[in-house]
Amino acid sequence: MFDYIVIGKGLIGTAAAKYLSEEICNVAIIGPDEPTGNLNNAVVFSSHYDSGRVQRVIGWDAVWTRLNAQSVKQYPFLQKETNIRFHESTGRLYVTPDAEDPYLKQYPELAKEFNVTYDYFDSGELIHQHFPEYVFPSDVKATFESSPSGHINPRLLIKAQLTMFQNNGGAFFTDTVSNVTYHDSRFSISTIEGNEFEAKKVLLSTGAFTNFLGLCKKKLAFIPKSETIILAKVSRQEAQRLSKLPSLLYEITNDELDEIYLVKPVLYPDGNYYLKMGCNLAEDIFFKSLEEIQQWFRNGNSDAHLPIQKRELMKIIPSLSAERFSTKRCIIERTITKQPYIDMLDDRGLFVAAGGNGYGAMCSDELGRVAASLVMSGTIPGEYPAGVFRAVFEE
Repeated sequence: MFDYIVIGKGLIGTAAAKYLSEEICNVAIIGPDEPTGNLNNAVVFSSHYDSGRVQRVIGWDAVWTRLNAQSVKQYPFLQKETNIRFHESTGRLYVTPDAEDPYLKQYPELAKEFNVTYDYFDSGELIHQHFPEYVFPSDVKATFESSPSGHINPRLLIKAQLTMFQNNGGAFFTDTVSNVTYHDSRFSISTIEGNEFEAKKVLLSTGAFTNFLGLCKKKLAFIPKSETIILAKVSRQEAQRLSKLPSLLYEITNDELDEIYLVKPVLYPDGNYYLKMGCNLAEDIFFKSLEEIQQWFRNGNSDAHLPIQKRELMKIIPSLSAERFSTKRCIIERTITKQPYIDMLDDRGLFVAAGGNGYGAMCSDELGRVAASLVMSGTIPGEYPAGVFRAVFEE
């Protein structure tokens, strides 16, 4: 029996559990580890099985910017307390061929509001002068944020959050939850492994799987979408050559793909260095069921997209010396509001914190803090507009 249980051991869930455990010791988090071996034995999956994610401060609006800014402020303390380095400040480059790009147009105002310094480049040639490895068409525009923007390692960020959580006396279990019910003034949580837990309040931080496995009775309005990334394996020497390369967001759009993101070569758990690039693809899958998501992660043909992604990567970094290329399958869950859902699902104490819209990793610490505040006090922090994280249900 716990006061609070967080279901979902991903980026937002571990952050929320950490903040909850700072106020009360009787907190648990339940969620499986990253699946290994035969993926047919895994039930749920996630996109945080990765070592490189873009970190920026200026987001698509003031809310996303505040989430980013507050998260990155916590990184030095979290790294110092856990001795786990998950953040690197090589900067972030935003490139667009659209001179009327809404993000670019509001950038100066947001940068001033949040005290972010940046450089502006009005041509591909100017970008190339500052970052010789990158090559873009002449007519693009760009902004560059230096430190603390750059990239994070989501696996290590989760490890750091769990370390703090355990240091605070929190308990975690590697079960997969199969049902949540309410009776006798408490929640009962059953797992596939056959274990039972009880809690006064429950926070669902289960991403694209929130609508499945008996977690909540009424489905939330999510749009789960497949995501394919390409990994370019490089030598240690090539990784060193590209070690100062800023993370990239490139708003290219054509018939095959759009919205490229890229992270310099970083060390992965297999001991190799990989440069990562992802994007939206015309053939992305919009999932309707648990089985479709499981099929994608277990057997999806992500390699079908490899030629397109490799071609675009080599356009951006034509000097790249890669030993081989491979793909990985991921998922993002978009929301109807284009903001995260951090809300109470019923007045008995069931809450949700999910819906990163593809941006949740870089602001997951603050999303966890906002969720913890809601669970403990019934309100989100006052610096955020009322109702901005309201959950929307399927009709």
